[in-house]
Amino acid sequence: PAVRKVVAAAEPATPTAARRLLWAVAPMAVWTHETVGSFGTSSITPRNSEVWVTVVNRRRPQGWRNAVRAALRLVGRAVNPQVWPDRPDEVGRPQACAAYHPAEEAAFIGAVGLPGADEPVLGLAVAGFSCGAGMRGPEIVAAQIGDLKPVGSDRLAVNVRGRDARLVPIRACWTPVVRQAVKLVGERSTPRDRFIRSQDRNAAARAAHSVSIGHARLSLRRARATWLTAHIIGGTPLPVLRQIAGELSAATLNDLLRAADVSITPEQAVTEGLRA
Repeated sequence: PAVRKVVAAAEPATPTAARRLLWAVAPMAVWTHETVGSFGTSSITPRNSEVWVTVVNRRRPQGWRNAVRAALRLVGRAVNPQVWPDRPDEVGRPQACAAYHPAEEAAFIGAVGLPGADEPVLGLAVAGFSCGAGMRGPEIVAAQIGDLKPVGSDRLAVNVRGRDARLVPIRACWTPVVRQAVKLVGERSTPRDRFIRSQDRNAAARAAHSVSIGHARLSLRRARATWLTAHIIGGTPLPVLRQIAGELSAATLNDLLRAADVSITPEQAVTEGLRA
């Protein structure tokens, strides 16, 4: 009843709009009641909404958080207008994940090569393809031995399958790891071309969770950020990076460039700019 009362006060124009507001307000109302013992119009404040959206539900998709916050703002302005600012802050775009430090990356390379894993090829493949080729989880699940080809001097490239199909050179430091994964797949008692037997799109993420250094577990998002950062620091031209990275936003590049803190003097920038 309390939720219906505050949503009605916002005067939704249609039943669909009313359902959308109820969808947003009801879970927050339950959380508020469980936290402080009551819920009412005074509960819908910018601070409470912010905590609910960005702390309690920090793992929710950004689209979900934006929709809930917009609905809470609309209801809050109707039932508790004195505490709502005219220009509330928007839910910001999450920044790109930070790349692993070179020492952390070296530790992961060592960790996946250690004996004792139930199925070592999983850790080798998921770490080698994510950190070494910037591949996403479903792309790693789809990878097969036949997708690899020799390039350059003792290097490998992988034909990435899926929507962003592309040919990606594997970084030098991760090439031995991928070669070891290939070797182990060939030694299986029931040989299969795929590195990961499961066809579940989340199989790579689960395999990554089993790769750890101390208390830190391998994150596929951070692994891809590490791969991108290595190319940024290495000076890979932007058109080339876009070709081998697949879908890539300018905002992500800005975040990674800022985090990489590549030192370029004004004079160096001018010299490089003379190429055009």
